[in-house]
Amino acid sequence: MTNRTIFACTLLLGLLTACPGDGEATSGASTQAGTQVASESGGPGTEGSGQATGEPTTGAATEATATSATATEASTTSASTTSASTTTNTSTNGTSETDTAGDPPPLDDTACQGYATRYWDCCKAHCGWEGNVNPATEPLQSCDKNDQSLGPAYDVASSCQAPAEGSAFTCYSNAPWAVSSTLAYGFAAVPAMGDICGRCYQLDFDGTGHYNAQDPGSVALGPKTMIVQATNIGHDVGGGQFDILTPGGGVGLFDACSYQWNVATPELGATYGGFMTHCQQQVGNNDHAALKQCVLARCAAVFDEPGLAELAAGCQWYVDWYEVADNPNLHYQEVACPPQLVAVSGIDRGPLNDLAACSGGGGDCSQEEMDSCDCSWTNGGQNCGQDDGSCCWTACCG
Repeated sequence: MTNRTIFACTLLLGLLTACPGDGEATSGASTQAGTQVASESGGPGTEGSGQATGEPTTGAATEATATSATATEASTTSASTTSASTTTNTSTNGTSETDTAGDPPPLDDTACQGYATRYWDCCKAHCGWEGNVNPATEPLQSCDKNDQSLGPAYDVASSCQAPAEGSAFTCYSNAPWAVSSTLAYGFAAVPAMGDICGRCYQLDFDGTGHYNAQDPGSVALGPKTMIVQATNIGHDVGGGQFDILTPGGGVGLFDACSYQWNVATPELGATYGGFMTHCQQQVGNNDHAALKQCVLARCAAVFDEPGLAELAAGCQWYVDWYEVADNPNLHYQEVACPPQLVAVSGIDRGPLNDLAACSGGGGDCSQEEMDSCDCSWTNGGQNCGQDDGSCCWTACCG
């Protein structure tokens, strides 16, 4: 596939359709530092199986949310990247020169409260299966082991279930990037409920950490805004939670990265939390500068090949722009997707004009939704965890 250029590229209806009162995860989301939330690695039909049956699924995902990460600035190296038809130079602070739009206005008091976590498991995303996206939109394209686009071959098995050269992996262009010093774009996993693929959400960080209110990274991130597009789900991702795709953010339950990047699993950092959690274990939680340097060193060590430049830039973004924030709190609301995000993902919900109000919508799961769930991901109930509010948790674990 071509390297990302435009670099410029709403939660599952269930996620954004109802504000969890205090921003806490409605269920399986981790409640203490050091744990992560799962993003889906499997395909339709069998959650986590990679089978392509075309049936939507919402179930086990790969846990990759770090709850004990401190903010680290992400400095992206000067690199030339290309997208569909544009070439963009990425500056040393991670800002794409073609992204010239001003920051969006702050959200008003109708916004919901939530928080962000992180992951990157290299798996095929939930929205990469035709059966999981709105029929009026295109699925997310996946890439092969060498980051070459698989194009409209949406039935290719997920690398997390069938690791091979031609399996479906997350494309490197899905790494986050800075639009300005206070605005960034990226992709995220959201709670496993409803028609969420391609919805976009504005996240206004509030300067506090979800598990450590004084987390220095979350404090530093406070004034900034991020817009993310939902491309994946997590059965452990709770209401109000956004599991942001971040290179080095932790692989969780499903690890295709060690195979794709040809690295030993320990090199990927903590299973839940990735480089940042590993660094916290090495230098503690309070020395912000030391944590940044530690994470940056892991970025350089793992993403040192020319072909991994986009991942290196995304990892450095986490250090420089995102301040290595550890599960920062935020306010969120569904918004129209920026064309830059649509250009990367290919999922355009604009013509549907179906933005959902943060506090509106919702409702009980239909029997049809319940019947479409494959429950193999539960492993006989052992993987259920707490109720995450999803139809499939209700169908398989309730």
